[in-house]
Amino acid sequence: MFKSKKLIIPLLTTLAVVPSLVVVSCKNPLSNQSLSEKIYLNYNLQTEKDKQEFENYNQINMLSEINQYFTKHDHNKDLVKFTTDGASGDTVEFNNIMKNNYASKYIKFDQDKFKEIIKKEFNLSDSFLKRLEFEVDYNNISRDYGNNFDVIFPIRVKLPLVSHNNFKYQQGLFIEQTFKFRIKNVKASGSEKIDVSRIKDIYNELVKLKDKNSFTASVKTVTEETKKLVDEWGIHELNSTQLSSIFDVKTEEFVKLVKDKEVEHKVTITDVDLSDPSLAINEGLLKLRLGVKIKGKETETGVNVWIKFNFNQKDTFWKELKISESIKVNTVKFSETNTDFTKLMNDNLIIKSKSKFIKNIKLSSIDKTTDYRNSGVLLEVLTNESKDNVIKLHKKIGVGKYTDLYSADFTKNNIHAPNFATEKLTQENLKSINKDFFRQFDSELFSGGYARSRGFYSEKVKSPKFMHIGEDYIAKDFEAVLMPYDGEIIAAYELSTNVPFAGVGTVLVAKVPITSLPWSPKQKEIELNDNKTHIYISFLHLDAQRTLNNDKLGWTAETATLGDKRTVKVVKSVTSSTPKKVSKGTVIGYLGDHSSNGGWMSHAHINLYTNRPNYLSENYFSSKTTRAQLDDKRAEGYKSSVSNNKFSTIGNIGVEQKTDTKIYQVDPKTGKEDKKKEITIELPQYYNGLSMLGFEKTKGYANPNLMYKLRDERTVSFSVKEVNKL
Repeated sequence: MFKSKKLIIPLLTTLAVVPSLVVVSCKNPLSNQSLSEKIYLNYNLQTEKDKQEFENYNQINMLSEINQYFTKHDHNKDLVKFTTDGASGDTVEFNNIMKNNYASKYIKFDQDKFKEIIKKEFNLSDSFLKRLEFEVDYNNISRDYGNNFDVIFPIRVKLPLVSHNNFKYQQGLFIEQTFKFRIKNVKASGSEKIDVSRIKDIYNELVKLKDKNSFTASVKTVTEETKKLVDEWGIHELNSTQLSSIFDVKTEEFVKLVKDKEVEHKVTITDVDLSDPSLAINEGLLKLRLGVKIKGKETETGVNVWIKFNFNQKDTFWKELKISESIKVNTVKFSETNTDFTKLMNDNLIIKSKSKFIKNIKLSSIDKTTDYRNSGVLLEVLTNESKDNVIKLHKKIGVGKYTDLYSADFTKNNIHAPNFATEKLTQENLKSINKDFFRQFDSELFSGGYARSRGFYSEKVKSPKFMHIGEDYIAKDFEAVLMPYDGEIIAAYELSTNVPFAGVGTVLVAKVPITSLPWSPKQKEIELNDNKTHIYISFLHLDAQRTLNNDKLGWTAETATLGDKRTVKVVKSVTSSTPKKVSKGTVIGYLGDHSSNGGWMSHAHINLYTNRPNYLSENYFSSKTTRAQLDDKRAEGYKSSVSNNKFSTIGNIGVEQKTDTKIYQVDPKTGKEDKKKEITIELPQYYNGLSMLGFEKTKGYANPNLMYKLRDERTVSFSVKEVNKL
């Protein structure tokens, strides 16, 4: 993600200007004879050829930009539908949707309607629409914890990449985005323990208030401290308290609606949009969350409202921010997350703006940087109010603050780190796969797995009954693994097994204080919530000999007893009461190889445990983390077992799983099953209670790419099964 840096002059002085540029047509991409970057300004492309050229150069970003549109505009009822007359969320309760393959049989995502909407809103070519592929992510269907009336129905949209004049792509690469559409007003099952009937009338009135949108917002005086935060993190990464210090909102109608009701309510500012092309140069949109929760219960609902606000366009802070936010700068071949910025060239940049007040943009220079994850560009911008003068604008581009899992040199040389998709693979498939297949993608580093369901952890399993709760980072055999932040190692042990593809190898568990985390204010607020102390990180599939006998850390492996008959290797001197303090960047372990890693190709599986006591909903209400896999109590239990020469594992779980279920015939109108009519030849396509969102809520997991930033929604992917023709 790129963030704006203030213009090249001090924040409180007037804008820097230079002699004017020649203004060129705003209907077509701009070009400069000495440069080869692509600049699209106020573009309204008319021909299929021009549309395709833009779509190809912008293909890494296209699905992300389309996804952003759907977060603002509600098309759920047009896109997600029950296929049986008389069936609806009122007649089919949630648990029945999640059994007997009901969702795959009787709920449809309307691909044609989706294409119709985006063709109109984004002026897309027919060839782009034909490239799109769709898949329902059934295991991640979940109750919407921010609006308990609805169910999240996630759709994976895939865009195969095509080569163009600037860059060529290997066959099989694609971009994929998950669009979180909703099934509206789905009846709750008893096991969900929610009762929306008590807030139904309030919710209906709340929707009317959203549609009416008579709320107002105004700008407060922005403090120097807040300006520094915006400069460091960007306005989108401020937390709700920091955003509230910038704006004053009036929501009297909402307060009146919930007055004297048995509910809690919250008004939370969650984001700011200054880039919407409908906005004037002195306008912005404020994203407001209006939340309602039954007192003493976890039942809640809420809506997002976008409120227009004005600011003084002569105010340097706002003017700089507005212009910067109105211009998007992206890399072309791979996303910013997967680009080596020490080698950034003009032909790898696309610059876009649809704001009507911007009349011309020119790329002046690219920063020379030694940070391979971050850089910046200097732009010359002409606006409709600057007349004959051009504003010099510096924009940051890159991932911001990050940490390394492997050495900087290795990561830098393999930074495009494609995502390997393993859906539909079986254990039988895995036996014929090794890293030789991956070399065609010109990388020794690959990422993937978080929140993806798999089916290959047991023999003859054909259904995806395992949810992968960490991220896998494939690398070279015996590659060194680094400590991500200053902290402590509290466990180091080997957990071997003779069962193919079931081993976790050697496990390390780190404890990291919150003060060591360079996460943004918003990330800390949402991911950590009330946790002010520390998080836990576990590293799986490491090499036992090299890791547990790390002489630089003073470690020696010893034998301990696991259960009645099993023995394991463990560094007994490392526990939560006798931790090993380690600095960021220290080598703490090494990957294994195929033979020492339970049959897997060498990789580190990373789990991130937030250790938060409460989950923060979209309405900013907290609910208790009820089943944390790794917290202070479990860490203490590990210490006690090792000191008694017994052994108990911590941090070694790589997947959550569900037991096999039978498939029965159902009534399509209600989803109710007939247990006298089992369909013996049908396998479950998904399982209830396996969504990653549910595990994040109840167990406190988080995506390890919060730390490493090696994969995001714009990272290129390939299907292991399709590429290997399995």
